Amino acid sequence: MEMTQADLLQDFTVVARSFEQLSQRLTEVAEQVRTTGALPSESLIEDIATSRRSFAELRARALELVDLLAGTPPVNADEIESMQELEALLHLITDAQRKKAQAEKARGRAITVLDRILSLAHRDQPEFPPLAECQAKARALRDAIRLHTGSEAQSDVVALAQGRHPLSELLTLVEGANELDDDLWLLLKQATADHFGKSLALSAARGKLSLSPARSTAGHQGDDAASEQPGQPVSAVSANGEPS
Repeated sequence: MEMTQADLLQDFTVVARSFEQLSQRLTEVAEQVRTTGALPSESLIEDIATSRRSFAELRARALELVDLLAGTPPVNADEIESMQELEALLHLITDAQRKKAQAEKARGRAITVLDRILSLAHRDQPEFPPLAECQAKARALRDAIRLHTGSEAQSDVVALAQGRHPLSELLTLVEGANELDDDLWLLLKQATADHFGKSLALSAARGKLSLSPARSTAGHQGDDAASEQPGQPVSAVSANGEPS
């Protein structure tokens, strides 16, 4: 059964409630010991041991989950000896899950951009070397992102998702040409020329490049189906990387 943050929070609530009840009993027993000298009952001693086991098990599960999410545990088990410290660990899990979700979302957007670059075709020249060279770079980057290799790939993911990558800018120039103001059009045209050459920049700026469903389908042949991201229709990529 897959362990989730929700499961841990629910179990934390149960353990915290048992600790509160145990605290009340210990307070009562302490008063009895002080006033009458009565020894704590065997059941109370067993409840204390049970509470310690419950705490240790919950702590171990929390450390395991944060290790899976973040890659390395933030602390050692012996550094977490109270419910307050355990609660702080659960907050770390929440933050790690948020970051993981953001990373997966950015990865999906990045692959969408690269897939659309790979589906571009020149209207007049079926074999257009500048575009082929650009698409070779896009294909290599897509493969690296799917394999999660290298910190450089991760930086490219963020740039692609936010529309700050040269390939994102090229796609914006191609798909959003009729919606761009003059200044942004010139900026994207120059950026494309700087990264991929004047020929590709002119073709993109003059509307010579367009999406080719056939090429997009061919580009997916041989891909690992397990690494595919669910596609979403994208008409243009805005300057901030959000599909519009």
